[in-house]
Amino acid sequence: MTFPSELTPIAHKQALCQQYVGKSIHEIPTPSIIINRNKFKTNCQHMIDNAKHLGADFRPHIKTHKTVEGTLLQLGNQGDKIVVSTMMEAWNVLKHIPQIKDVHFSLPVVKSRIEEFAEFSKNVEHLRLMLDQVDQLNALVEYRKQNPDIKKWSIFIKIDMGTHRAGLGIEDKELVQILKLALLDDEVKQHIEIYGLYCHAGHSYSSESELDAKKYLIDEIVAANNAALLVKSIDPDVNQLVLSVGATPTAHASEMLSQSEINALLGDGKQLQGKLELHAGNYSCCDLQQLSTGCISQQIISMTVLSEIVSTYPNRGDSAPGEQLINAGVLALAREFSAIRGHGKVVEPQGYGDWIVGRLSQEHGVLTPNGENCKFIPFGTRVKVIPQHACIAAACHPFYFVVDEDEEIVVDVWVPFRGW
Repeated sequence: MTFPSELTPIAHKQALCQQYVGKSIHEIPTPSIIINRNKFKTNCQHMIDNAKHLGADFRPHIKTHKTVEGTLLQLGNQGDKIVVSTMMEAWNVLKHIPQIKDVHFSLPVVKSRIEEFAEFSKNVEHLRLMLDQVDQLNALVEYRKQNPDIKKWSIFIKIDMGTHRAGLGIEDKELVQILKLALLDDEVKQHIEIYGLYCHAGHSYSSESELDAKKYLIDEIVAANNAALLVKSIDPDVNQLVLSVGATPTAHASEMLSQSEINALLGDGKQLQGKLELHAGNYSCCDLQQLSTGCISQQIISMTVLSEIVSTYPNRGDSAPGEQLINAGVLALAREFSAIRGHGKVVEPQGYGDWIVGRLSQEHGVLTPNGENCKFIPFGTRVKVIPQHACIAAACHPFYFVVDEDEEIVVDVWVPFRGW
């Protein structure tokens, strides 16, 4: 069977590099994504170090950039496991990065893609799928009954510990039902193996400080550990489980939490019931949402959207001197929010005051003053905007321009694996 990734076009990296490498960012088309490779690399190493400090394995999520180059920087010298949000990412990075041995597909099982999961599992040492419904488990069992030559399914159980996006709470009856089937039913056990428990504190994006985020990280660890205790109460013979925790704010805060502190926080003499794993993705780029958590400084943000001034409207709007139009709308920036005002913040050029992207439509972005003493930016001037959410802002761009120390010169072009 031909899968969607084989039919989805990808921009031609070599041709793009021939066209743009060595050029100034003032010569490239707008709107475009700009990535500062030095900052990106530093962010990646910082998170690898955080995981070591926590005594955890590290599993980077590649969904923000979806590129070979970015994945290699996230993995560092020894990493071999990743998280993906699409099979497009999974197939393509595996094709180019042979060190990858372990791939986790981060959504609960999608029934229509089970055949593709099975085929992909033949090409990687370990494919980890996610369960949070009995129907998903039954679908995997039925497929392997009909295809007994494929690998036994390796499963993360998704635990909802406050985000209410996906997963099951510790007190949820369906969680117990899934665990009993997977652990005690002889027929199911032939086809399914529980690899670990997976927590993601998406609501940690509401943090206002690294200390806030640390509290969410503790919640993640406790939730994963309590789920592991539930597993072992059902089947005491279960061996080492993986306790996978993290969101970018909590992963940043992991530098504040020691291994000894984790043991103390579990309470009642409880021990960590498995091997801790840290996962995160947005940290490599960061954005206004991350800035609003208080866990990062603006200086480490490695991704911006390059746009340009198209029109100027004196005296329009509620604040002087008026409004300006840029050629970056929803599709280039994403219609996202945080505690920081606007859909994006203009950071270059400087000297014109504090401008934000106040309104968006599909291809239009309206700059509005975010304070007094703003001056109009001249027609045609390139402007760099920090988006609210880097993952979504990057999603519609077919390639990214990469710069290094000299932020004015293109040194590479990264091509993302867009699609599903």
